[in-house]
Amino acid sequence: MLEPLGSGGMAVVWRGYDEVLGRQVAVKVLAAEFATDADFRSRIRREAQAAARLSDPHITNVYDYGEAQDGTPFVVMELVDGQSLAERLASGPLPVTSVIVIGAQVASALAAAHAQGLVHRDIKPANVMLSPSGAKVVDFGISAAVGEHDGTVLGTPGHLSPEQHAGAPAAPSADVYALGLLLSHAVDRQAAVPAQLRALIAECLSRNPADRPSSASVATRLAELAAPVSGAARPSGRAPAPPASRRTPPQYGARPAGPGRSGTRIMPPPPPVPPRLRRRRRWPAGVAAVVVAFLACLAGASLLGKRHDGSSASASTPPAKASPSPSPSPSPTASCRVDYHVTDYGIGFQARLTLTNSGTADIDSWTLAFDFPDDQKLSLGWGGVWKQNGNKITVRDLLVNGSMKPGKSVGIGFVGTYKGKNDEPRQFSLNDMSCDQSDG
Repeated sequence: MLEPLGSGGMAVVWRGYDEVLGRQVAVKVLAAEFATDADFRSRIRREAQAAARLSDPHITNVYDYGEAQDGTPFVVMELVDGQSLAERLASGPLPVTSVIVIGAQVASALAAAHAQGLVHRDIKPANVMLSPSGAKVVDFGISAAVGEHDGTVLGTPGHLSPEQHAGAPAAPSADVYALGLLLSHAVDRQAAVPAQLRALIAECLSRNPADRPSSASVATRLAELAAPVSGAARPSGRAPAPPASRRTPPQYGARPAGPGRSGTRIMPPPPPVPPRLRRRRRWPAGVAAVVVAFLACLAGASLLGKRHDGSSASASTPPAKASPSPSPSPSPTASCRVDYHVTDYGIGFQARLTLTNSGTADIDSWTLAFDFPDDQKLSLGWGGVWKQNGNKITVRDLLVNGSMKPGKSVGIGFVGTYKGKNDEPRQFSLNDMSCDQSDG
């Protein structure tokens, strides 16, 4: 353990250090007053299991779960260096464009959870972290399976849907209502709010759950709205809100927690690596070659300037040859690779795709296209704006993941149904460019 980062509800979050992988992590520890409560112990374990099932760039990764020597449960998670949306809004209003992009990212995260049959049940600004890579949804502590009904009203007052207040079974529509509240709060008292955004918020806040859009639909509509509001056709995919300033870890010597019964131990970082010894400066090979050639020319000039008999040489020095012009740098090339992995459930399936920029040119925005080979139907997708026309599928970036530097990848996915066969697509194109495919 290094330092506490915050507390709330049932747990305290610490900055920790993973001594095996050499990285800082967040460690969520069940608060002492709940450490012996079976219900709370079960809840934090369920949170770890729920979040570990999800894979989305806007959901905080869970690395491990364990129990300390005294039996206190803890969850080891991705450390998000940033501030919560609640903290950011407390410091002043966000630009409407930033609110729209953050909303699209949160909706994308919810769509990924809902596709796995999971309802968050506590979406609020305090549970949305802002980092350099975008917004991340945290705290699945009271999440539930779709349809789960334990008769208990859980959540944060002021962020619950009407049906949650009534104790209805868990449903994705409740998360959409909470997202509507979040967006409404984020643009409150701002004059320049697009009519389309106001209309979408109103739909999310419909009292009848059946009248609310799906989380995937919200993500799509917000992504489409972001470009005209920003005044640019394809804005950069960077997170709009600045992260909180990094805090300096405490000095070594703080007592580490005892090792848990898990594969991950909570340990302080190793001592800092001593500064490297100063090395003698070396010239780059090209510079060294020029220097050697220059010295050789000086030596040659000295020999040419004097004959063996000591007399001066007449005009015998050959004319200098022109240096060859450097060859131009090769132009950046564009190429792509698509990895397609399917989990088949019999009549439905989930596909996860990884798009990789395998060329040397930047990709500023992208549209992926492929054909379903059989009678497959797209139910919902995440990580992009998905559309189906017959067997043709197109996916456009979500603005926040449109930029891909050479070697970088973007993860997207979808859930679908089929009748008969469920063969995989055979060809993919990115921006009308044919992509290589992995072998499996």
